[in-house]
Amino acid sequence: TVTVINGLTNTIINTFIVGADPSALIYDSIDDRIYCSDGRPGVVSVLDGSSNSVLATIDVGQYAAALAHNTMNNKIYCASRGNASEIDSVSIIDSVNNSVITTIPVGTSPFALTYNPTNNKVYCANCGSNSVTVIDGAANSIITTIATDDCPCALVYNPTNNKIYCANK
Repeated sequence: TVTVINGLTNTIINTFIVGADPSALIYDSIDDRIYCSDGRPGVVSVLDGSSNSVLATIDVGQYAAALAHNTMNNKIYCASRGNASEIDSVSIIDSVNNSVITTIPVGTSPFALTYNPTNNKVYCANCGSNSVTVIDGAANSIITTIATDDCPCALVYNPTNNKIYCANK
């Protein structure tokens, strides 16, 4: 479930049932929407920030894990881990009509995403292949893949120095 808490009174406003395994949330300040990756059944739920209701669900076809919001192009990125018959990937979602624009294959077990607004790039930490995939936010394509230490599992962008920090297990 996703629980909505009033920040002023610290009380619960609403609770949403969004799937069997919600794992990440991201806020779209442009459209006042919250996106929730629902690990199983492999969807992203779209919640309205004003009415506290579910607007849509978007099928990403795999275990939806991490999310990032591209504020420059108003896109949502969802990293998904596949199974034996599915490829690990990042789905790029058009947040205007809540549909998948394209899906890009990335390294094994994508675990985390971060967005760099300075260069309009999205970074995907691939735990199983010890790498970070760099995605061009305008072209929706892979720029490069960077080898890292064991199991990159978290990413953060530092706007002060335009650096990406990657935590490895």
